[in-house]
Amino acid sequence: MGISENELNLLLFVLLTSGLSIVYSTRVKKALIWWTLQTFAVSILILVQGIYSHELSVIIVGVLLLVGKAGIIPVLLGRVLQESKTEWVGEIYLKRTSSVVVAGALTLLAYEVTKPLMALPQPGFRNGLAVGLALIFYGLLLMMIRKVAIVQVLGILLIDNGIFLAGFFLTQGMPLLVEMGSMFDILVGIVIIVILSKQMLENYDSLNVDHMRSLKG
Repeated sequence: MGISENELNLLLFVLLTSGLSIVYSTRVKKALIWWTLQTFAVSILILVQGIYSHELSVIIVGVLLLVGKAGIIPVLLGRVLQESKTEWVGEIYLKRTSSVVVAGALTLLAYEVTKPLMALPQPGFRNGLAVGLALIFYGLLLMMIRKVAIVQVLGILLIDNGIFLAGFFLTQGMPLLVEMGSMFDILVGIVIIVILSKQMLENYDSLNVDHMRSLKG
């Protein structure tokens, strides 16, 4: 791998820290900023790898991540937040301190689950796979313990980052068409969610998903 071991570990530390910070955040805007930073770090990782290995397809994937996920998605979600004037993440079931404790336990679980894959060629690859799995766990946790629609969207995006990261380290790269298809699906999904969020604002003047219960029956 072109990137050095120390640089890779630093990027992985940023990814893990940003994931924990999203779980710990009480304000939606801060959670969105942390996710944007995380996605920017993933994009840089892919770009550097593509440049070192002289693989045009990997470079294109990195640019698509940087523009599409780290650029377009935060703008779309930021506009919804501005229109809704939503500030708090909507804590439910777990407060932020308890959430971080659970997230820490999930991090240990991620490293434990990836132990059978310790035969990967470099320690950084093993750490990257564990961090990817941890991000998936964080995303699932957010979707269960928060009740603001945008935060649940961030949970989905965290899962997407985790899946992409784990896939990248397992395959030492990802086919361009696969990533383009995945990113297109995510962007379409986000656009749909933005439209639904605006509809919630018109009907309920809130992004609290508890209001969706009124649609039953």
